[in-house]
Amino acid sequence: MRTLLPTLLLTLIIQATHAQSIAGNLHEGTGRHALGYGNVDIFRGDALIASVLTDRYGNFNVRLDTGYYKCVVHYDGYESETRMVRVKADEKVDFAVIEAKDGSKRRPASGSAVTRSSSDASERATYASPRRELKYVSTTAASTVVSADAPSPSDGESTRIPLADGGVIEKKAGHGVLTAGEVNDFAKWTQWQDIAGNTLSALKDLWAMAPSGRYTLDLQNKSGLPIADAVVHLKKKDGTELYSARTDNTGKAELWAALDPMAPLPKERLFMEVEYRGRTTRVDNVKPFERAVNRMVLDVPCGPSDLVDVAFVVDATGSMQDELDFLTAEMNDIIFRSKRINDKLNFRFANVFYRDIGSSEEYATRSMDFSRVLSASVNFISDQRADGGGDVPEAVDLALDSAINHLSWSAEARARILFLILDAGPHITPDVQAKIRTLTKQAAGKGIRIVPITASGTGKATEYLMRSLALGTNGTYTFLTNHSGVGNSHLEPTTDHYDVESLNDLLVRVLKSYTYMPGCDQQIPELELDYADSLVIDPVTAQRIDSTGVISEATGLASDSTTIRWSYYPNPTTGIVNLTADVDIAELYVTDLSGKVLQIARGLQASKTVQIDLGVYATGIYLIRYPYGKAWLSGKVVLQRS
Repeated sequence: MRTLLPTLLLTLIIQATHAQSIAGNLHEGTGRHALGYGNVDIFRGDALIASVLTDRYGNFNVRLDTGYYKCVVHYDGYESETRMVRVKADEKVDFAVIEAKDGSKRRPASGSAVTRSSSDASERATYASPRRELKYVSTTAASTVVSADAPSPSDGESTRIPLADGGVIEKKAGHGVLTAGEVNDFAKWTQWQDIAGNTLSALKDLWAMAPSGRYTLDLQNKSGLPIADAVVHLKKKDGTELYSARTDNTGKAELWAALDPMAPLPKERLFMEVEYRGRTTRVDNVKPFERAVNRMVLDVPCGPSDLVDVAFVVDATGSMQDELDFLTAEMNDIIFRSKRINDKLNFRFANVFYRDIGSSEEYATRSMDFSRVLSASVNFISDQRADGGGDVPEAVDLALDSAINHLSWSAEARARILFLILDAGPHITPDVQAKIRTLTKQAAGKGIRIVPITASGTGKATEYLMRSLALGTNGTYTFLTNHSGVGNSHLEPTTDHYDVESLNDLLVRVLKSYTYMPGCDQQIPELELDYADSLVIDPVTAQRIDSTGVISEATGLASDSTTIRWSYYPNPTTGIVNLTADVDIAELYVTDLSGKVLQIARGLQASKTVQIDLGVYATGIYLIRYPYGKAWLSGKVVLQRS
């Protein structure tokens, strides 16, 4: 009993030091308007240790240890305010900010004129958008729907949407409305090579663009942790540089021997130079991806950057009007939700809106440089309107040049992501073709991952170019779908199948997969991923949506009564995973969190336990996936090293 009591007291003390918080409300000092999407930064000394956003009612809450902290709030058009706070329990600190002296006050980004005091505990809860779960599981390019609950939009202006029969419906232009899909060609590499070489082969010459000769480097430190943002050069033996890229948050860099389809691939052996923290290391006789993933271990300490740069590049021509109001609502909410991925991450946002070249255009490009004051980005986006254009091609090359070469991207960052939202490609001229290739290489060299989001009106030529941009910069291709009922008809991508989800959820998932990294203590952040982690039980009786939007009963698997069970252990693992399924598995895929295929196991027999070795990979989250019938089943595995 004498030894138990001190132990119990020590446990209570340790728990108490992690149970405190600073909560409060940010509002306008005069009108008491709530200031949603405001920045709240917490410093210990000079070190930024947490950064959160206020919800749409201006409320915030951040958990902290006991101690003294500097709490700084920022809001677009208002003077920043700083308070020193001693945290002993759950502290309440409200901020009333005043208009900036330069007269740049903007309306509150939340659009709310209601103040919710932090003294009311019921209003201090974190704001969550009032939408129901929207989950689809597709089996073909026409997609198969498991659950089709329509999302409830947030408050917003009504948009009139014309129907094919001449009628008109109205929808609220809020977030959570648009539906989208993703085709990650790194995850379907063999299929992409077949598509690009056959179905879409003519488009290579149209754009003079075809990423080919893929080389991949996997970079880790001696503790097995991924090394992000190392510069990697792919070179010929005479020193001529073919491509440059940066390692991503999983430690991988994707490089290409050529982008121009007319350029011959080098037959000689190539090498890589890796630059990291002032040190250059050479990797000789590198192998193309078809033969192996090149691996390298550096003796460097852990210390990934917490900086994340996100830029939205948006087509604002007249043809985008049917969806732009919804897209701006989605972008604003994505900014809010991104900050909730990890309070330790330091997000900055920038925006480039563009139209076309011509005397009748109000502007060719309109930009807002990177800012940590996220309400500034929200307000900038909300102020934009679609107009101009006239012909199909737009100034995409000018917009990409403005974003890639004229925004102030961080010199060191965990991730740099460019969301390119458009419905048409650039003008097709030899100069533009060459410029697009140059911009792709410039983006890859700076570590900027391009994620296209194609809207209604997109054609096959634009789809091919966007998928090529994504491949050339280690990104992924996303697209809006018809399931939301917003906008004109959306193009079905050339692929076997894709999942349909809300655009909002899809892009937040991309942000999660591009920004998560294990801590130096080997701890994996909790990302609230919708994947099983030990036992998968999947009875699949699906519904199919046809091209007219009519839902009919169908099945995604071999029969309506089939239930698939498979399990794997241990999880977390230090390398070996034991897997048992009650069905035969022709091909089982190991991928990283973004879906990129790393390993394939073939010919697995029902009820027979097999071992999968993840030991060569960096610490992190991996997916074990396999197709059954027309469905994909996925489980999550955490790889850790003690």
